This record gives sequence, structure tokens and C-alpha cells, in this order.
Amino acid sequence: MSEELPKETSTARNIEIFEMTQTENQEIPIAKESDKVGLPPGTLIYVDDDGKDDETLREKGMVRAIQYNESGFTEIRIKNIEEIRSLDQTDKMTWINVSGLWDVNAVQTIGEIFQLNPLVLEDILNMEQRTKTEDYETYLLTILKQMWFDSEAKEIKDNQIGIITFEKTVLTFCEEETPLFGTIVERIKTGGRIRKYGADYLTYGLIDIIVDHYFYINDAFDEWLDDAEKRIIKKTEKADIEEINQMRHELSAFKKEVRPIITIAEKFEKSDSKLVRKQTRILFRDIYDHAVRISDSIETDHEILTGIYDLYTTGISNRLNETMRVLTLISTIFIPLTFIAGVYGMNFRNMPELYWEYGYFACLGLMVIIVIAMVLFFKNKKWI
Repeated sequence: MSEELPKETSTARNIEIFEMTQTENQEIPIAKESDKVGLPPGTLIYVDDDGKDDETLREKGMVRAIQYNESGFTEIRIKNIEEIRSLDQTDKMTWINVSGLWDVNAVQTIGEIFQLNPLVLEDILNMEQRTKTEDYETYLLTILKQMWFDSEAKEIKDNQIGIITFEKTVLTFCEEETPLFGTIVERIKTGGRIRKYGADYLTYGLIDIIVDHYFYINDAFDEWLDDAEKRIIKKTEKADIEEINQMRHELSAFKKEVRPIITIAEKFEKSDSKLVRKQTRILFRDIYDHAVRISDSIETDHEILTGIYDLYTTGISNRLNETMRVLTLISTIFIPLTFIAGVYGMNFRNMPELYWEYGYFACLGLMVIIVIAMVLFFKNKKWI
């Protein structure tokens, strides 16, 4: 079930896949936001508008528990949610990470163990929940998105993470397993400040590493915008408008998740909760600064995108103007030729040229001379 922390050295156990309560052939119920209309507050339903399939969800079901203090740490195998009740938390910090939230019964059991408000559990199970933080006196709830840029699909992927902070315990609920937390685990293993401080510092570390990775998305957008701008300047294609619209959509989605981070950082910095110590509040200024910088960068990217759209419309307009110019020149050349053909096509009886032996060739020669003269005139004017 659990192990006592060693006094001087650190020990670790392999983390085992948590056997969720659903059977292999049982269908996982996935609802959309609209399916909750009319249900009582606190009704626990797994909500995900992305429409993941059962197999994908089962592969991502996992639970890990880590306990640590200044002298060491332990990773604890949990095969049954009920084992969490017997964890010794008297002189240790406990971090329980749950990945894969499709098992509503497991999440509900964790809520009963830690006496969580049903509304909190409802928010955790809603993968479309907005980024926010709330104070419930005995614990803090923070919900935000881990995000990364898929360079092949040219879109932002996200993984919703809910963080519940108690005095000596931190619960994290992840839509799917995230490699980001591996960095925090390594910091716990190697010791340092994270083993000396409390649950509020661990919460800060989790939020900080999530927000820091937003900079990678910024860099990806900068490269994407730069590449698109160079291509559109070189040659404008109809497919470019689809890419521009996709950029606008992804930037708007990114902005939607980043702006609330500023509010979260402000709330933690100014929090009067006993769960957040003064020395930890100061650290959230760094998250605030990062969120503001990312938000400013998004605004700059929006301006650049607007410029790229203007560049696209200008390119399309120039192509249309070029086409119209060529057609106008051709029409202008044929106007006098049409006039000559029309005159000699009237077939009046008294038209001397009609009976001239070289009349046909003279008419064609005149037309050729007119075409050459007009082409030379256009070139002199630099119209062609």
C-alpha cells in the first residue's frame, strides 16, 4: 500500500497502470456541453466535445501518488482508489496525480475521500471548462490548459489540468498523462526547495511549468507567420486564405486560454488564504509576468496576421488587375481590326477595293501594321 520515507536516502517504485473500474468491452459515456442542460448542479458527467474514442481514453487511465519531505520521497503504487484513504500524511507532502478522467466513479470516490464539493468535481470532469481559480476555504481549485503546437496538423492541442491544493496535499486531475510533470517529479527526487516547502509551492511549480511551455507555442506561431508571409509575398494562392483563417482561429483559441492565467496569477499573489504563504505569493509575480508577455505576443501576432491578410487581398487584387490589363490590351488591339473587317464586310456594290486584285492582301497587311504599331506603342508606355 505505502512505504515509510527513508531517513537519509530516496527510494522509488515503479508506477503501475491504475485499473479503472470500466470493463474492456463497456462503452465509456462521453457527453457534450449541451447534454448537461436541465441536469441538477453537481451532476457528474464526463464532458468532452473533442469526441475521443474509448480505446484512446482507456490507454490514458493512470494514477500515481508521491509523498516527500526534506529527508526523502516515495512513489506509491495504487491499484485501487480506496487505498488513498490509508495514506499516511502526518509528516509528509502528498501529491496524487490522476490521468484519464473518463471513470466518473473513480473521480467521485476521490471527491468523497477529500470531501470535495460536487461542483468542483463537475468542473474537473468538464474538459471544456474555462481557465480559473477558486477558493473553497479548506482547499483551492485551479483549472488550466496544458497546450502545445502540432506542427503537422498546424493546430494547438490541449490537455485540461485541474489542481486542488490542500495544506499538505495536492491533487492533479489530467485529461491525459502529461510529460511536463516528469520535470517536477525529477525536482522532487533531487531535493531542493520543492521538498522544503508546502503544497502551495508545488502548486506554483505545476502552474509555472505549464505556462512556461506556452512560449514554445509563441515561437511556433512566429515561424508559421513568417513562413506564410514570405510565401504570400512571393506568390498568392487561393489556398492561402484557408491557412490565414486557421491561423486566426488558433490564435484566438490560444488567447482565450492565456488571458485568464493573468487573473489566476493576480489572485494567488493577492490571496489572503492560509493555504498560500507569503513567500509563495511573491513567486506568482513571475507567472504573471510570463502570462502578460505571452498575451502581448499574441496581440502582436494578431496584428501581423492582419497585415498578412491585407497582403493576401492585395495580391489577389493585383492578379485580377493583371488579368484585366491583359484582356484590355487584347481588346484594344482588336478594336481597329474589327472596324476594318466590319467596313469591308458591308458588301456595298460601289466599293472599289472589293474588285482590286490585291485588296485582300492589302487589308491583311494593314491589320498587321496596326497590330505591330499598337504593340510598340504599349511597350513604349511600359504597359506590357
